[in-house]
Amino acid sequence: MTERDLPGMSFNEALDQKLAQAKWSRREFLGRVAAFGAAAALTQLLIACGQGGASPTAVPATTGPSPQGTTTAEATATPAPTPVPTPEKELFVYNWDAYIGEDTVAKFQDKYGIKVTYDNFVDESSQIGKIQSDGKGGGYDIHYPASTWVQSFITDGLIQKIDHSLIPNLKNLNAAWQSPDYDPGNAYSVPNFWWTTGYAWDPRDISGNLTSWAELWDPSRKNKMSMLDDLRECFAAGAFRLGLSPNTTDLAELDKILQLLEQQKPLLRFYTATDQITDMVNEVVEMAHCWSGDWVQMTYDKPRLKYVIPSEGSIRGNDVMVISSGAPHPIAAHLWIDFNLDGDVSAASTNYIGYMGPNDAALPKIDDYIKNDPRLNPPKEVLAELIELAYLKPDDLAHYTDRWNALQA
Repeated sequence: MTERDLPGMSFNEALDQKLAQAKWSRREFLGRVAAFGAAAALTQLLIACGQGGASPTAVPATTGPSPQGTTTAEATATPAPTPVPTPEKELFVYNWDAYIGEDTVAKFQDKYGIKVTYDNFVDESSQIGKIQSDGKGGGYDIHYPASTWVQSFITDGLIQKIDHSLIPNLKNLNAAWQSPDYDPGNAYSVPNFWWTTGYAWDPRDISGNLTSWAELWDPSRKNKMSMLDDLRECFAAGAFRLGLSPNTTDLAELDKILQLLEQQKPLLRFYTATDQITDMVNEVVEMAHCWSGDWVQMTYDKPRLKYVIPSEGSIRGNDVMVISSGAPHPIAAHLWIDFNLDGDVSAASTNYIGYMGPNDAALPKIDDYIKNDPRLNPPKEVLAELIELAYLKPDDLAHYTDRWNALQA
């Protein structure tokens, strides 16, 4: 689409004329740009208008002799590009509450004209139960499990491979996140946000600069502490206290961790995965085992609250975006992932919820109080010491689960 073809017209005028000729809406064209890039979308538009235009995959013309039985035109003809899939008009998303930018859903709907049904789960067990309920994702297109679930979801056929050609913003991922151990090559998942695990406390009630996991076992704080209602995170806290690996599968070591957690249980107000923020803000407890982003959200109401990555060691965890194997709207799901990988969109989410993302394009736009806080965005030497929770084989996970159920009984 050049000035020679359409003299005196601006690009937008020329584009509108071609859209009308092809009987495309501007929204459809923008959807194709988002899915395949501007060059491919423009090529498709010109083809739809009957105007040749060079294809990005065109075979160069040759002046040599043609193969026997063909003409030069036949030998050099450019194959038609693969048709660009049109996104569906609906999308079903399943995520944690308050775990996305304030207006991300609205902006996605406005940009693409896709209606989003956005449901929340209250805890991980509710999420996993729903996703496993029909063996193909519980009717949702997109959901957000912890990375530790990816391998089992692949094995169980709960998620589908991702078409990278539909997610050009994958280029925004930091190199460290482009092929994580739990999903080499990001074949089935895309990193969403990541965190450290530690604990928050109210310095008005508890003085000093706390550094150890042992603080969560202090008898003087009986009924004033909470722990995450998260099997792996609680066992990790106990493992760090004992100098053990948070990914241990040794049964004797698991028994030692369970014994330590049983000693702690009578001191706790409760286990929670949904109320640790409000409980600290409302002074129901004065110390809470929590994720780093939770602490940021606590400080919106109580700026004095403190947080620490304990000195004995801690977890660096992350969740991912995955597409259910039975997703009813798979093209819209890819568009959703790509939209959330946009630098502006990702940064807006981080600035709203306090969790760091793996997105290099977002980093310059993240608020300094988050980006420059070593508890939220630790320096490389600290990150190198943090441990990621590993995938547990079903039998090993069962050993954890049996002990967790005994603790909760």
